[in-house]
Amino acid sequence: MVGHQSEASSISSNISMNFENCNTLLQAFKETHGEAYKLALLNNWLKGLYNWLEGRVKSVEEELLIVKTNFDYLEMIYKATSFGEIESCKPIYCENCEVLHNKVKYILKTA
Repeated sequence: MVGHQSEASSISSNISMNFENCNTLLQAFKETHGEAYKLALLNNWLKGLYNWLEGRVKSVEEELLIVKTNFDYLEMIYKATSFGEIESCKPIYCENCEVLHNKVKYILKTA
């Protein structure tokens, strides 16, 4: 009988140790799962931000190309009128020409 009691207490202690190990593992799994979920949410948000920024960069590049093309065209007209090559494209006098001319100089210096 004594053998059965020691055997029963041994099984009981093994079961309690296994139960504690399972609880520890379950708790660790829950914590890891929670962190993985937070990382997945952050990753999805960053993907969305990346896609938005990528689209914005493309639109800004297109806008820059249009502005450069317009600038080149206007520069060509300005040079042509400055050297008298095109008589029909004489600049029209405006009240803000000096201000606009200074702005163009500033933009050319900073570009």
